[in-house]
Order: sequence, then structure tokens, then C-alpha cells
Amino acid sequence: MHTIQSILTRCPHQVSPCHQHKALEIDQALRLGTPFTALGGKRVRCRNGLVRFKLGCAWRLLYRISANGYVPHSLVSRQCFERELKRRRALKP
Repeated sequence: MHTIQSILTRCPHQVSPCHQHKALEIDQALRLGTPFTALGGKRVRCRNGLVRFKLGCAWRLLYRISANGYVPHSLVSRQCFERELKRRRALKP
């Protein structure tokens, strides 16, 4: 199981301290039971079970919805996030 700290340390890019601090605040609020919508989170419509949070204009923090609550999934750049969504989006007939 991933923790927010492991996600932040495994990120290959240099994430600024203010974005790291915001990610830790979001994680703590989710663990305390705050709804993700109150924290600025949005469901990823084309990927069921994922919630995204914007960390500034360049970073997206992804959480997976599980039976036990929210689990940190990854921290990606905005460009990588959009590219991944386009790649995984199912084409409608």
C-alpha cells in the first residue's frame, strides 16, 4: 500500500516544498474524513475509482477510491495526466 510520503519521494521530478505541503494537507484531511469535493478534488470520469487534486498549475495528485477510503495513487505532471487519460479513454462507437 502506498503512502503519500512514498509517492512524494518516488516522484522523479523536483516538486516544490509548497506543493509537497499541499499534498500532505490533502492526505491528512482525507484521513480525517473530509469529503474530497470540499478539498477541491474531482472524480476522473473516464477512469472509475480515481480522484484528482490540482497542486498548482503543473501537478496532479491522484487518489484511488477503495473500500477502506482513499489511497494515494500517484503524483504526475499535468501533461502526463492528460496524455494518460487520452490513452486510456474508451472510444465511443
